[in-house]
Amino acid sequence: MKSKIATVGAPLAVIALIVALVLVAIFQTKAQEQDHAVAVTVPVELKAGGSVKGGSIGLLITVGNENAEGSEWNQAAAGAQVAVERFNRSGADITLVTEDDRGTASGAVAAVRSMADQNVSGIIVATRGEHLKEAVYLAQQLDIPLIFPYHSLDAEGTWSFQADDQSMKNLMTVHSAGQRLIRVDQENFGGVEYAADQVVNVTADTDTEQLARDLSQQVKDSKVPVAIAINADPYLQARIVRSLQDLGVDAELILDPGATSPAFGSSYLSGDVKRSTINAVSIGYNSGDAVALQSDGEGRSMSAYLQMVKIMSDSSNATSPLGDQPFSAVAGAADSRSHDSLVALVRAMERSPSNKAKDVKETLQGLKLSPADGITSGSVDFSSQHVVQAKPILLAASIGNLDMRGSLPSATVGVQWFPQA
Repeated sequence: MKSKIATVGAPLAVIALIVALVLVAIFQTKAQEQDHAVAVTVPVELKAGGSVKGGSIGLLITVGNENAEGSEWNQAAAGAQVAVERFNRSGADITLVTEDDRGTASGAVAAVRSMADQNVSGIIVATRGEHLKEAVYLAQQLDIPLIFPYHSLDAEGTWSFQADDQSMKNLMTVHSAGQRLIRVDQENFGGVEYAADQVVNVTADTDTEQLARDLSQQVKDSKVPVAIAINADPYLQARIVRSLQDLGVDAELILDPGATSPAFGSSYLSGDVKRSTINAVSIGYNSGDAVALQSDGEGRSMSAYLQMVKIMSDSSNATSPLGDQPFSAVAGAADSRSHDSLVALVRAMERSPSNKAKDVKETLQGLKLSPADGITSGSVDFSSQHVVQAKPILLAASIGNLDMRGSLPSATVGVQWFPQA
């Protein structure tokens, strides 16, 4: 589906919210040196030059229930649409070409062919899983660069905003030292295989209440503290965490990065039992709304991003990437990583001799960006397949919203992730 987002009007007073979100503080010398190029108040609009005007960028998503591999990220992908709106408000006239692969290999291949026929300069692959391999191979043959906000594949011409497996393993090794580590593996999931003292295999149909009882007994029998790493899709992760916490299992829960997806939060909070806490950590980067409260370049850039989310959420004209629902329905899930993926493609386009995919792909290989370029994350370097330069950290969870995204549906309550203290 090809769509251009209508520019949404906004009162000048919204700028005051950006300022209110930024903490008034004296920066440390190091922070000043890193962020000197970022304005004190980052504009909501993003400007782009070069060959960007009139260009097209692809967005690949998976729509469906939990049986559709990668569907957990489809609402998060709305962050890319926010980036398009920010550029188009300054006259970039970028078209976002959104395709649904339905979680199948044939659907992913067809989606890439369709986007190639529409001359996209690059594709944001806002889904995950084995069904993408043939589509990635096709993109390689067509010289189309691929950016994965939430997944990674070891393939030429692909880049990822997710931490590499080895970095996450290193962090886990240090964090779980002195603990007995039990890894719960979902069949055919393919997550990070942390070194564990015991591996428990599960499927999507596993009785999670019985699993919790079995694990609870093992925790009680252990002579040392126990940590349980759950290596499963977000839907199953959520059910396992609920069962473990309902039983009061005394073990640290360490979740796959997919726990930061909107699907994990909605699955965890579903059902008749009202839940106000979640005692678990995940591994990744600090990319949540709380970044806007930082008094550095990342904080100011995140504030500007969230301000555009608010503007679009409050507008009756803005829609979801597929155009099938109002933007307010996905505003609570629109994620900064898909936003940053699109910003990166635009910055590569403006530095390329043309907006042809092959030229943009070559330019991406040497691209370095900071919050001054409009990304909400820290420094990124596309000379590496895993572009975020920071080391992954432990993320703690909190239930609720920070009220930075405008008028969300009354039932919208999410799980927020932030650096563990």
